Amino acid sequence: MRTTLTALILGLLSLGFFLRDIGNPPRYVFDEFEYIPAANALLTHSPYTNPEAPPMGKLMIAAGIAFFGDNAFGWRIMSAVSGVFTLVGIFLWVLLLTGQHSVALIASLLTLLNNFLFVFSRTAMMDIYLVCFMVWALLAFTAALKLSGTRPTIRRALFLGSGVLFGFSSASKWNGVDTLGIAIAAAVFLLWFSARSSNPEISAYADRLRQAGVLWVVASLLIVPVLAYSITFLPVMHNLGHPFRFRELISMNVFIWHFRQVVVANRCMVTRWYQWPVQFQPLRNLSYLVGNWYVMWGGLAALLLCARRFGRCVPETLVIVLYAGNLLQWAITPQNGFFYYYYYFPAALFLGVAMALALRQLPERLFGVRLSILCALPAVVVFAYCFPRMANLPPPFDCTLGCWP
Repeated sequence: MRTTLTALILGLLSLGFFLRDIGNPPRYVFDEFEYIPAANALLTHSPYTNPEAPPMGKLMIAAGIAFFGDNAFGWRIMSAVSGVFTLVGIFLWVLLLTGQHSVALIASLLTLLNNFLFVFSRTAMMDIYLVCFMVWALLAFTAALKLSGTRPTIRRALFLGSGVLFGFSSASKWNGVDTLGIAIAAAVFLLWFSARSSNPEISAYADRLRQAGVLWVVASLLIVPVLAYSITFLPVMHNLGHPFRFRELISMNVFIWHFRQVVVANRCMVTRWYQWPVQFQPLRNLSYLVGNWYVMWGGLAALLLCARRFGRCVPETLVIVLYAGNLLQWAITPQNGFFYYYYYFPAALFLGVAMALALRQLPERLFGVRLSILCALPAVVVFAYCFPRMANLPPPFDCTLGCWP
């Protein structure tokens, strides 16, 4: 009951927070001009205008427009809903991993204040859909491994749901496959290492994998994501007047691949992946987005603390692997341009979680005050400083706490 009530309160409060003046500005923000016309094309059966990206996020935008109209609110409402589900998903995932309500709550608070979640929950772009489906896929996968006393059919349903959600995440942006790869590697590792480990937790996870059925897990993590990903192209093919054929599906994805190889990036915005963790400058035309400096840099310090338990404690090990996997893959990805604002979001999402987990290794109180409260206060201050510009407040309110250069 406590968990349900907390998740409900988090969801309702964050929904009101994200929806406040979400129609401001009433014009396209940053890359919205690429995705909103494509979403409208799906609704009006017009020529499809954005074949260089998979369709899931545009289908979500189209749903918002269909229900709320072709206006700024309709464009962004589904982003706000996805932001809410992302936040609630983080809370439930950390609670499932640690069993500690306070740790899950501080993780969700730091996630809410990381700046990325707020900005992408209020813009009609693909990143929030990628992250939302990714978090819930992780939640389903973790639940299938963590929940004890669960019937095999429930466990199989969780693995199946995880595969579907991973497919939808990848159908929002291709880098959703990174976290899917981590989940597959984790399942393989648990099955292989359980016979060589004396850790009862690892043995229990491996037993639950076997209880669900190894072939079922393989199908859920290898075949189901591909099917879920493929199904999202059905409305696009229908819009083009093409039957749903395997050859057509392959052709569309080959085009996406080639486009990514030849597209000329805006060199003024390109940065190296290893610069992202210490990015300082905001992006003016994307609601002055920059990660909450305290959460971004404090999260890196927290990862070092979590590393002390790497391999011995599942939550700390998992958050390090998820952060590293979603960041380091850009070191080998064959692409012309890399943008902090798009590609760091999935990795940065785990920094607030890392800070919450690191608190478990520190004293509960400092000078009689809960350390978790002291930990969250700087995040609130930095977020408040960034808020007027991120929320696109009009002058003079945009400079309430000082104007940015």
